[in-house]
Amino acid sequence: MYNIHSHYETIFYALTNIVTHRRVLYLLPYGSTQPENIESNTDDISRFGKDIKDGPLFICYDQEPILGKYNYPLFDEINKKQGPKVLVTTEKDSDPLNHILEKYNWKSVYYFHHAFAAHDWFRGYRYDERLLSTEKRTIKKKYISFNRITSGLRAYRSLLIAELIDRDLLKDGYVSYNDTCTEGGNYRENLQHLVERNLITQELAESSATTISSSAFPLRIDYQDHQFIPNHSFVLSAVEQTQESFCYLVTETCYWEQKKHLTEKIFKPIVSRMPFVLVGPAHNLKYLREYGFKTFSKWIDESYDDIEDPIERMSAIGETMSKICSKSEDELYEILQEMSPVLEHNYQRFYSNEFLDRCWRELKENLAAAVNEF
Repeated sequence: MYNIHSHYETIFYALTNIVTHRRVLYLLPYGSTQPENIESNTDDISRFGKDIKDGPLFICYDQEPILGKYNYPLFDEINKKQGPKVLVTTEKDSDPLNHILEKYNWKSVYYFHHAFAAHDWFRGYRYDERLLSTEKRTIKKKYISFNRITSGLRAYRSLLIAELIDRDLLKDGYVSYNDTCTEGGNYRENLQHLVERNLITQELAESSATTISSSAFPLRIDYQDHQFIPNHSFVLSAVEQTQESFCYLVTETCYWEQKKHLTEKIFKPIVSRMPFVLVGPAHNLKYLREYGFKTFSKWIDESYDDIEDPIERMSAIGETMSKICSKSEDELYEILQEMSPVLEHNYQRFYSNEFLDRCWRELKENLAAAVNEF
């Protein structure tokens, strides 16, 4: 099993046969994004001399997505350091990443960071007896969805909630939703921020807010005694309720951008042996399949994954959920049994050494390729 706490030290030693002078920057605590959070591993300058500062500096900004201007304070500070820079990220075919590379004249290395994080965080669930085989489940709800951070670019989750309410689907699912985000702002304010970023129209913001206001709050699955729903990325929440649900409606960290970027969130239904509908950037189901996982087009309309316009994609996701919710619990139970070989394949793939080894080989190969470009 992987240990994410020694991850950057492991990368540092992986560079031994790739570069002469190793320099690695990363951020702690996990999820940090600011200059005061910089940590480093560097070869002893007394052994190599001052020329160590002329070797490539590997910047591991891989825990969080690249956002653009938000990253400037951190990257401006790092750019003051000597030597060429290599930004190590967990996103692929990314417009925001390309903008950063052009701005700073850096090179980049891609790898699937959250495969390693999820492998560490979810390793114990192999022995959790609350996670049931498909035949032992009783379907009480047609889907489950967690929507905790709802500000910034993740205010798209308010659009999702409005979509579910418009289609009268809330009653069919277990749904958590912070109408006031723990990181700031209520849904009206955060939808307005999307308007200011030219991501949605004023009309859509107002109609969505009106729709959301028609629902009774709070929307909670678990943490009923908390003012806000805590953000516990490293655990499976509401395990009993997931096992009573047919489908996991995954709301990923990224939605608006053109990029391939997945986090630990996509692995929660996989560990739970559940089918999923993915609310994220376009083509990310295809991206997941590149790593040997299977999705559910035989039973679930996944055409939304090909829609690049984010508003149209949200509507298509709503249509997919409507089709799922139109079926009875008994029908969904039978479909779940048909899916069982795919669910088991994904579960075994996630926990396999082959998956993690593939991700590690990819990282090392991409590190070496970046160095060869200098």
